[in-house]
Amino acid sequence: MLNLLMLLVAMVATLAIFSTTRFGKSLASRMGFRDHVAGAASTEDVAYLLSACDGDRSEVERRLEFERARYPELTKAEHYRLAIRKVFTSRESASREKR
Repeated sequence: MLNLLMLLVAMVATLAIFSTTRFGKSLASRMGFRDHVAGAASTEDVAYLLSACDGDRSEVERRLEFERARYPELTKAEHYRLAIRKVFTSRESASREKR
């Protein structure tokens, strides 16, 4: 009985850890589980902003802190969206300058 309980605890712990990985989240999303916490930024927003900052987490945090200072009443998800919007704006203006 104790062995069965230990096996169950180990399986639950393994699944919990796996569900925090990128592959685990995508698998859970494909299975229909939601990756959403109220007010939190989506995985896609986090990944996009991180890739737009060339993987520099300190740059992501700097951009988010700038948006938090401007709009402290907004949620984390809204701060991410504002930072992403600035990425789009800067890329758009850079492409106009090249023309």
